[in-house]
Amino acid sequence: MTDVPFLSSQLVKRAASRPSYSTGIFACHSTSITMKVQALFKKNAAAPAKKASKGAGKAVKKAVVALRGTKNTRGWLGGVGGAQNLDKWYGPDRALFLPGGLLDRDELPDYLDGTLAGDYGYDPLGLGKDKETVEKYRANELIHARWAMLAAAGIIIPEGLEANGADIRGGTWFETGAEMLNGGTLNYFAVPWGIVNNPLPLILVILIEAGLMGAAEVYRRNGQGPPGYSPGVGKFESNIFDGLDNLYPGGPFDPLGLADDPEVLEELKVKEIKNGRLAMVSVLGFAVQSYVTGEGPYANWSKHVADPFGYNLLTVLGAEERTPTL
Repeated sequence: MTDVPFLSSQLVKRAASRPSYSTGIFACHSTSITMKVQALFKKNAAAPAKKASKGAGKAVKKAVVALRGTKNTRGWLGGVGGAQNLDKWYGPDRALFLPGGLLDRDELPDYLDGTLAGDYGYDPLGLGKDKETVEKYRANELIHARWAMLAAAGIIIPEGLEANGADIRGGTWFETGAEMLNGGTLNYFAVPWGIVNNPLPLILVILIEAGLMGAAEVYRRNGQGPPGYSPGVGKFESNIFDGLDNLYPGGPFDPLGLADDPEVLEELKVKEIKNGRLAMVSVLGFAVQSYVTGEGPYANWSKHVADPFGYNLLTVLGAEERTPTL
């Protein structure tokens, strides 16, 4: 019983020391829902109190989760949930683009301080210059990364559907425009076992996509959004978007609860930028291979899987009859 006052005092001290909350253990600041990575991983931050016991450690964890006002998330299939080892991705001890023996952390530029998701300290040309420039580049990188992830899926999926029986004209990405200019139409919702017939001419496709993308970009730039409906939230007004981050606006649409835990959200930001960078390189690779082989990525992948040693980079580049076409 003597451990109870000690544990209570430790909980109050932990709650008071967290920068996202006020001094009371149950009085949360209105902006505490957004976890500040800079505060979590500041170099000179005080070390957390040592656990008194296994049971006390669980109590502290539950108290911290309650203070955040978030869910104690679980992993897939009931496994361990929550963010796993954020120190690996943020802060002064994060992973870098070279091993420790080849790169001294003191050589890193000051503007790459580990507060951004995906910061591996890599800027050999010194393009960042300062914190403001880095933030501008990050905004551009993140937007291009998101477009590239959509583009990679939009390049592979139609070609794969066409190759597996869907009645699609111009499924290969660099043939779509030519097919539509020659009088073809675009059918959305194509699947191998049938098509919801909704043929659209090129001019109508351009107008629809330009309108939708233009509206989304205007809303993002202005930090606003339209009223609407979202599962779990119901109807909402446009002022729900006021004051949100332009790059990570969040908002009412989160049916899977991916952003319930702020630490998990920080981990998801790392996964997003890493997959986005991979997608940008992939789309560049799709463009190069289409010039070299005259085929789309799905066709190249299918041939390589069918005959890995007979169809690969070396055999393609070494073929005498290779005729690059677009």
